[in-house]
Amino acid sequence: MTDFIIDYNPYLVTCTFYKNGRKIGDKTKIGSKANQRLQILLSPSTNWEGLLSEIAKVCNDTQIRITFKGRKIDFEDLLYSVDKYSGEVKFECVLEEGKNETAIMSELDAIITDIKKKKLPQFEELDSSGRGVFGAYEEAKNGIFEVSVIATMSSGKSTLINSLLHTELLPSENKACTATIARIFDNDQMDGYEAECYDASKEVVYPRSPINSEMIRAYNADESVQYIDIEGSIPSIPSNKIRLCLIDTPGPNNSRNENHERLTRSIIKRTNSVILYVMNATQIGINDDHQLLYDISNEMKRAGKQSRDRFIFVINKCDALDEEKGETIDKLLRDIREYLKGFGIEDPTLIPTSARLALLIRKNRKGDKLSRKERIELDSVEDFIDSELLHFEKYATLTPSVRVQLERQISEYHTDEDTYDLEALVHTGLPVVEATISEYIDKYAYPIKINDAIKNILNLITELNMKGRFEQSIASDSELLERVREQIKRARVKRTQGDSISQDFKKKIKMLKLDTIDQGEEQFKVEMELQAFSKEFDGKERVDKIIADQLIAEFQRKLNGYQKICESRLQRDIDEQFFLRCNELLEEYSRVVSSILEDIEIEGFDFEKVSSLGEIKITSIDEIVRSNQQDRYREETRWKDNPERAGFLGFFKFWKPRRISYTESVKDGVDINVRNVIVDILAEFSYAMKANIAQIFAQAEQQINAYKQAFNDNIDRLDAKIDEILHQLEQDILRSEEIKQKVKSDEETLKWISDIERRISTLLSV
Repeated sequence: MTDFIIDYNPYLVTCTFYKNGRKIGDKTKIGSKANQRLQILLSPSTNWEGLLSEIAKVCNDTQIRITFKGRKIDFEDLLYSVDKYSGEVKFECVLEEGKNETAIMSELDAIITDIKKKKLPQFEELDSSGRGVFGAYEEAKNGIFEVSVIATMSSGKSTLINSLLHTELLPSENKACTATIARIFDNDQMDGYEAECYDASKEVVYPRSPINSEMIRAYNADESVQYIDIEGSIPSIPSNKIRLCLIDTPGPNNSRNENHERLTRSIIKRTNSVILYVMNATQIGINDDHQLLYDISNEMKRAGKQSRDRFIFVINKCDALDEEKGETIDKLLRDIREYLKGFGIEDPTLIPTSARLALLIRKNRKGDKLSRKERIELDSVEDFIDSELLHFEKYATLTPSVRVQLERQISEYHTDEDTYDLEALVHTGLPVVEATISEYIDKYAYPIKINDAIKNILNLITELNMKGRFEQSIASDSELLERVREQIKRARVKRTQGDSISQDFKKKIKMLKLDTIDQGEEQFKVEMELQAFSKEFDGKERVDKIIADQLIAEFQRKLNGYQKICESRLQRDIDEQFFLRCNELLEEYSRVVSSILEDIEIEGFDFEKVSSLGEIKITSIDEIVRSNQQDRYREETRWKDNPERAGFLGFFKFWKPRRISYTESVKDGVDINVRNVIVDILAEFSYAMKANIAQIFAQAEQQINAYKQAFNDNIDRLDAKIDEILHQLEQDILRSEEIKQKVKSDEETLKWISDIERRISTLLSV
């Protein structure tokens, strides 16, 4: 049996591997992945079969014992992958759990305070955006963690959010809650809620003031209000580690502002956030949610288990199922898995709930006044205790830790008459949703927050320590000084040779293009599909107006759905192809950077520890474009109300047929040439669709050019930085006598820097 060790630190994002006690080198396939999150490594990606398969290849053994050094919450992800592993190797997993993390942030604050007191000039420098390392620390530390709630109509989305708030704040009527985007910021120190409203230009419409549900209803009714920022308590999700923000998004098809649909799609792409996708247990698959599900599927495939974990499918209104008619939770969840599988969504996190009963239990606990109808609904608490079919937490997708936590709560509540309603509350599934969000925060958001807060400061400390030791060495060792002089000369030659490597890579970047998807073919495909749509109307030349209106309205709904699915599919195909190619280029670029830096060897000086070089050595596609990223929206053809060309029944108001011929008014009614109407509609629709496809390809071309520019900018910055470092080293060597004096005066400072580096490393070591 091979002994394999995974030493994982989520705060510093380091993953060190050992085989039979020996560390696996950085230049090996597994060792080169040392700076990636465990959850990304566990899943397959380009030229990577997944961590377990890669370990199996390295060990070449049928039995492997994996000792995991780290947090239990991450260890459970390893166990999940072992359970899903289908290879021939038998894995045995053991956990060596790390220290408690509760006090990490307060200890970090104390260290940062000590650094500020020292007033070292290197820490006072500002970057190109005018921000210093301490400003970056505060920004990351006080960052917001977003939980966005997305749903189509009639899912009970507002009721779900109200249940999370323990109060009826958002109006639950479908019509009232679709107009605005509401952000609810957690502040557990507040008793009530306050809000401020903005228009589409983010200008204040209603200044901040205390609010209630009636005021929110009024804000929704005001067409000038597009955004509502609310602050108050989100009680059941702990906020001591990170500040939570609940985002109530408008339904994708019910917004009065066209930008809202784009915002909903952009929210899906925000990596370190959670999406609650709310579905109605009684209406699975009948709502127009295809485009969103395709977008979600695409994102879930991007970054391994972390991408899957951040999408939580909440199946609401499960208490409306009729078990006596065979409508069981088991069958429902099987159907939902099959439904989602049709969009490429595998292994979804499904949580059945009754948000309505959860809200009533919590309102009653608070002493809020309930209506007669609500008191009747609250009587179902006993059913949720007595009937195992209503124990929704048993059917939810849970990690072992969350399941044990909930079982412990149920056992505790069951023994006390005063808490029987809290047992029913757990069975409603709402606490399951809250526990799952909390686990995501612990597993991903909190470590990411700490890493973002400390990385710039730690990198600078490490660089100062390295430079101080280097200066000590050349000041005290004349032979080393001479060797370094020669090494710098050779480094200059290597640096010149590195130009050709950079230029070769730039040529490859220049060739980046979309080559498997053709704009003309896509437009022709749309033309053929639309012609097929019209065939069912052949011969319908004289149809009664009432029936004709229904036929045409239904046809317009069909076209609306077709447009969304078609554009989403095309966008997805482009994204997937482009993402795959950029990943390949990214890995190649990393090898280019490594080859350039490895060729430059200067004794005692490690280029990897230069903080500014760390910013250039990109590790993810997101970081490639972060420096020149801008929010942009694709221009889409939209149809609005026209006094002379009103839509039918309010559906997709983008035209009125030009050639509707009314016959003489007789008691039999009015006949319409439906075939001509459909031809008119299709002509206009086809033109618009082709224009949209052209726009999608134009946008993709802009994105490709942005990526090319970002790659090239990084190469140029890398070359310039290496030149700058070599020039500085040359100057230092020329000032050898000055350096000797500087080393003496800086001896105490260097000792202090080493101590700070040790304190941070010890604090963040798992």
